[in-house]
Amino acid sequence: MRSKRVFGSIRARMVAIYLLVTLIALLAISFIVSMLVESFLVTQRTQTQLEETTRLALEIAPDMDAANTGGLYELIVRRAQEMGGRLLVMDADAVVQLDSASYQTGFRLPYREVRDVLIGGKEASFGFHKIGRGEGGEAAWGFVDDSVWAVYYAAPVTVDGVYVGAVVFSALLQDVEDSVSEIIRQITIAFALIAVTMSILTFALSRVVTKPIVELTGAIRRMGRQTGVRVDITGSDEMAELGEAFNRMSEQIEAHDRIRDEFVSNASHELKTPLATMKLLSESILYDQNPDPALMKEFFGDVNHEVDRLSRVISDLLRMVKFDQSEEPLALGRVRLDRIAREAAERLRPMAHKKNVGLAVSAPEPVAVMGEASRLDQVVTNLVENALKYTDRGSVRVSLARDGEDALLEVRDTGIGIPEEAIPHVFERFYRVDKARSRETGGTGLGLAIVEKIVALHGGDIKVESEPGRGSAFFVRIPLAGEEDEADEEIEADDAD
Repeated sequence: MRSKRVFGSIRARMVAIYLLVTLIALLAISFIVSMLVESFLVTQRTQTQLEETTRLALEIAPDMDAANTGGLYELIVRRAQEMGGRLLVMDADAVVQLDSASYQTGFRLPYREVRDVLIGGKEASFGFHKIGRGEGGEAAWGFVDDSVWAVYYAAPVTVDGVYVGAVVFSALLQDVEDSVSEIIRQITIAFALIAVTMSILTFALSRVVTKPIVELTGAIRRMGRQTGVRVDITGSDEMAELGEAFNRMSEQIEAHDRIRDEFVSNASHELKTPLATMKLLSESILYDQNPDPALMKEFFGDVNHEVDRLSRVISDLLRMVKFDQSEEPLALGRVRLDRIAREAAERLRPMAHKKNVGLAVSAPEPVAVMGEASRLDQVVTNLVENALKYTDRGSVRVSLARDGEDALLEVRDTGIGIPEEAIPHVFERFYRVDKARSRETGGTGLGLAIVEKIVALHGGDIKVESEPGRGSAFFVRIPLAGEEDEADEEIEADDAD
């Protein structure tokens, strides 16, 4: 199992890939080098032997003119041994007169190289031929089995400018092929050593590359058992970016776990408190033998208050769940936000009168946004109602205006304010700055979280500024709906009337 994991690892794959690439490169280099070496050796050999054949043709011309057959034969035998091949001398009709190998004397040679010099008038010619091997290891001119390459060189023999014959020299290229084979063998050995060395180095150095992946894999495994797992990040390459992404993900998961635990704890507390109060009140009435009617009415009023509170908590919880699951898509339409602000203020004006707090709306021009009217009404209502709850004297002012391409809604109060350390948490679920006061006013701790969610769904954002003892201000930005159409102009006219 361990060997399967090792050979199936990224390190093993990296070594295999590098080894494959190296082998392909080395084979290509070996092929190219062998071709170049063979071409160089053959070219050098043919040039040298062609020059020697041409000089030999000049050398034997006097003997052919004098018909010195014996001396000519001894000459070509000796020169064939010196040149390392086979020599033939033929007359002007391409009939072999002398053969250093004594095989084809008297035969006519039908080779292109002979025709080139005797008929074509060339000063020299050569060509490559595949020939078989005769007995004794000598190169034969008979066609037995094509097995080796040979080069045929031909040069004309002239006496006083007249062609009297030609000389043909044949030499095997086997020594060249053997030299190339030896070079390839040495290259192969060297390349094999290089491949082995590269494989070892690649496997050793691949640990540097795979170490972050191994650490990241271990961190992911630990994440299944615990939270707060992080990996050390070094450098600025792709692996460092992957490590940073993992750490961010781990932080988000940790934050979600914390929010979930807090949510469950707070939700349980919010649901348990009204139930405990109702149980206590109902038991007080249940075990009282002669309950006072006035006291019973007061107790039932308190029970009714707790039922309303419990209903609000459940409604807000369900609303938050729907927001999280995106089960309620926005029914977008052109909405007059200034009109929604005025209507929300009118509904809450009795609450302001009861607390003797001023409530004013400032919307000097029509402001239209693309959104869902009921959701936007909930935003304005929650912000104004929240401001009234925490303002015992002074006023609450709602302002609405266009700011560039956004609608800017401002709800400012002169209430108790929010401590600086609490401002980053005011939009968290169930968060309360003053828990005792919040429960007295019937708050669930979900209002601002719902507001932030609705604003985000409309493509906007919400911010808060506050100073303890001097009030708070909430700023909501939502993109405008664009140019006003004729319907808006009619509405403006109606508002003016």
